[in-house]
Amino acid sequence: MRVKITPKAVLIPTISLFIICLIVTAVLALTDNVTAEQIAANEAQSKSESMNAVCPDAVDFDELIPDVLYAGKDNSGNITGYAVSTAAQGYGGQVKVMTGIADGKIIGIDVFFNDNETPGLGKNTSDKGFRDQYNGLSVNEDIVVSKDASSGNAQTVDAVTSATISSRAVTQAVNEACAIYNENVGGSASVSAVGGSDANTNVKEGE
Repeated sequence: MRVKITPKAVLIPTISLFIICLIVTAVLALTDNVTAEQIAANEAQSKSESMNAVCPDAVDFDELIPDVLYAGKDNSGNITGYAVSTAAQGYGGQVKVMTGIADGKIIGIDVFFNDNETPGLGKNTSDKGFRDQYNGLSVNEDIVVSKDASSGNAQTVDAVTSATISSRAVTQAVNEACAIYNENVGGSASVSAVGGSDANTNVKEGE
């Protein structure tokens, strides 16, 4: 038996499929937009909390370089320190660090994003014991992971056990923060970043 195909029989399913695809696309676009806005809001909140963590005496911040350099001020408007937001490539992705600086010294760092680092290894760079090693270090000298130090005179921090790549990433971000501070606030001294973007190429965490 031959079935007669009419234009109507072809057109109706085609239109229905088009409408379904259009609705699905619109829903996905709306979901992505809402998700992106929530992610941005969460990151902004984390960044704000991180700034307060590294500049505890500040009650307000003036943005000197958008999304990068902030001046922390007390109730009288006096600058109590600077917060510098930087990032470096870690083992699994970007590691974002907030560095607090006052009078040419690091007063605190906060690893406010390392979600892509290995749990129990690279993610431990956010632990207080690791972060506190940077406190009091000068912004005018390079900081290196101790196993990378060429002499006993360098400012060094000990890497998190089996997470050298992540530890280098944090150190690189801190050195970049020191350079930004020196260029914009503390003078002309330059602090170079430690470990290039290829520092973790084809290397497993812990090596």
